[in-house]
Amino acid sequence: MQKQRTVTFNHNPLLKRELPVWRSRFVLMVLLGCMLVLVGRALFLQGINNEFLQAKGEMRYARVLEVPATRGRITDRNGDMFAVSTPVRSVWAIPTDVNLEPGEARQLAKLLEMDVAELNAKLASGRDFAYLKRQLSPDVAERIAELKLSGIHQQREYRRFYPGGEVTAHMLGFTSVEDRGQEGIELAYEAQLAGQPGSRRV
Repeated sequence: MQKQRTVTFNHNPLLKRELPVWRSRFVLMVLLGCMLVLVGRALFLQGINNEFLQAKGEMRYARVLEVPATRGRITDRNGDMFAVSTPVRSVWAIPTDVNLEPGEARQLAKLLEMDVAELNAKLASGRDFAYLKRQLSPDVAERIAELKLSGIHQQREYRRFYPGGEVTAHMLGFTSVEDRGQEGIELAYEAQLAGQPGSRRV
């Protein structure tokens, strides 16, 4: 019968020798240093660096839209209305965020009163911002909003309305799609009629 060999650690001079105190402390310091580096790196990625990356992302993708102010009314000395701005909606898109199904494209194009090819051309323009339609009536804009299409957005604008029609048109002039005076009183008193527009980051 073969005997099993045993090793007694106390009798082994290599194993019996104790490690120097400085060496064990050095190993401990190295381990603690590695842990501190890992913890610091994690905090950096989740804290400071995250804010930096978020700021860079906002700089790259954020857009600032002008929020138009309500243009002043034009009245006669009796208070009768000659010109007033009424709220409308404009529809704009971030083309890279839009992924319309064929049925959705047809619905949207119909509400925007354009054919699907024209809509697709606007969305394939390569720009990161594109107006699809300006100055839509609130009810049409609401129907578009109900479609809940990704990448399709709306903003409030104003359209000038002249109750007197052609009778006062030669005197009052008109405004652009941005509600700025182009002719007549609208242009002559632009500084007094135009409000101070705001801005919105999107």
